[in-house]
Amino acid sequence: MDLATLKFMNQLFIASEIVLFNIFGLFGNFNLIYLTATKSKLKSKSSYLQCALCFSHIFCLLFELLNAGLLFTGIQLKRSECFPAISIYIFFICAQALIILMMTIDIFIIVFFPTFYPTIATWKYLTGMIVVPVVYSSGVVIWGFVTMDDAIVMFCNPPLGLHPTVSRFWTFSSVVINTITLILFISLIFVFYCKGKKQKSDTRKIMKRLKVSILFFISTWCIGLLAADLFLAIGLTGDTLNFMMSNLVSLGNSLINISDLQLFFVLISYSQFFYVVIWRSPEYRNAFFETWSWIPCCMILKEKHSKFTKISTTAHSHQINSIVLSAT
Repeated sequence: MDLATLKFMNQLFIASEIVLFNIFGLFGNFNLIYLTATKSKLKSKSSYLQCALCFSHIFCLLFELLNAGLLFTGIQLKRSECFPAISIYIFFICAQALIILMMTIDIFIIVFFPTFYPTIATWKYLTGMIVVPVVYSSGVVIWGFVTMDDAIVMFCNPPLGLHPTVSRFWTFSSVVINTITLILFISLIFVFYCKGKKQKSDTRKIMKRLKVSILFFISTWCIGLLAADLFLAIGLTGDTLNFMMSNLVSLGNSLINISDLQLFFVLISYSQFFYVVIWRSPEYRNAFFETWSWIPCCMILKEKHSKFTKISTTAHSHQINSIVLSAT
């Protein structure tokens, strides 16, 4: 099998991968936003922040879908042509990392400022949480426009569409943001471990819902970003650096399996949030089954989940009664 055939097969595989993740990712992200908007019991400051993350991921997935369509053309653009076309994509890529950080800070506020959290108006709270991601993302995009040049970019994606100086700042700042998020979240896990059942049930539910998803996002998203910094640290430059970086957080024509793996992890980070939420949250799971109960399989799952919930609730009540009786 010649090189051209292998290259075509690799392109076809990457494009198929992007389409598949778009189907699952867009379905999940739209569902979380819809359920939060239509089910009053799911509306909260924390859930609105989660919707903001899903909204960002919708744009990230859609732009990757556009890249899949362009993958087979092989057209190389000038940075002055490429960057304006993907500037919205870059905005939401920057925003999503800081929204994750804001979600972690949100739990910190719930835990350490329990009297402040319920009293502040939702719109004021959300405005304060969203303004930082918006300012940071807007700053990167504006800087990208200011530093645009007519250099030919190998691939039209965020690492190469940005001027090298801005791209370096973006990757480094993203790693810093994710590192801070990870440190804060590990601290929260430690706090919950120490306090145990003293935490309010609502706080425990939020922590349970977000723990896996946030750690999963950080681990998958950081793979590409840390590798990009590693390439710079070992001295890669020019087309070699561009080629490697382009495959870390977006598309590329590489035949290197590790590059495809990097794209795979990034697509997971854009797609996984809703599915982890319904796995970890009975409230969202019930709302999802109820919304889609017109589909036979969802109706069956809803009935099974309702029976399981009743059995678990009954068993928990018997356990509490036994403890009370034994104490008396």
